[in-house]
Amino acid sequence: MVAKIFWGEASRTSEPEILDKVKEIAKVHDTVKDHIPDLLWHHTFTNPTSAIREALGVPDPTTGSRVLYILIFRKLEPITKLHGKQFFDVWRQCILCHLTLWKEGVYHRDVSPGNLMWYWKDGKRMGVLNDYDLSSLANVQGPQGNQRTGTVPFMARELLTEDGQLGKVKHLYRHDLESFIWVFAWISLRYRQGILLPRRLRPFDEWATLGAVACGEKKLVFLDKLTPSAPPDTDSSLWAFLVGCFLVLKMDAENRFYLRFQEPSDSGADQQSNAEESDPDAFLSKFTRSKSWLAYSKPSE
Repeated sequence: MVAKIFWGEASRTSEPEILDKVKEIAKVHDTVKDHIPDLLWHHTFTNPTSAIREALGVPDPTTGSRVLYILIFRKLEPITKLHGKQFFDVWRQCILCHLTLWKEGVYHRDVSPGNLMWYWKDGKRMGVLNDYDLSSLANVQGPQGNQRTGTVPFMARELLTEDGQLGKVKHLYRHDLESFIWVFAWISLRYRQGILLPRRLRPFDEWATLGAVACGEKKLVFLDKLTPSAPPDTDSSLWAFLVGCFLVLKMDAENRFYLRFQEPSDSGADQQSNAEESDPDAFLSKFTRSKSWLAYSKPSE
């Protein structure tokens, strides 16, 4: 078992409440069943920080008020221990769980390596989408769509712009799926056989120390310098898969950029773009139907 102790925002739906909703979804969707954390016990302390601030005479005591939570979960394994097709399979399971939850109104909004876990069941590795303390529910008023949530190195580039950081960009499904791609790259290029490479050999270290906008700029430079050939000591099929995913991201971003400057036309291109914004399956299929995804997802002979 593991304990999670944290101060959560009082204005946000609590993680235990969100997990209750997730469990209900798991009862009717196999993509979620067995792919969520097992909450064994939890306790919420009744005195928020606003009560302490009010007692101390702090102005606006309820602003940013937090509540202390203790949650006990069944222990899981980190996804960084896996590599190759094993890693891909668990990562893909987490994507499908996330997709179903999103369509059912549970928005995770913090896809990162630490939140992708796994365990054994009946001789199979089961991927788990973990950690819902930054999640939100579609039918609940409060901190929601435009709030800046996520772990900076893995956030979508659109959320790492100045507008994104000011809350002017709505957090959409495609942003979380882009985070999954950055997670795959982060782990694949910084680990070998489940072991973290020495600092001099691993990329992206700087991303973890940069501010949001600066990190977004670094990601743009990385995408612009993509090369078809794999970096030294990187599996060529894995690199081809990553390049294919990044090309989808680049082309999608460029299409949306150009559409902003086009007049509405009879071709329906603008309507199609808007439809994809609200259709998670359509956006995911851009990746899953690509040649690189199909090639890499084939079972090893």
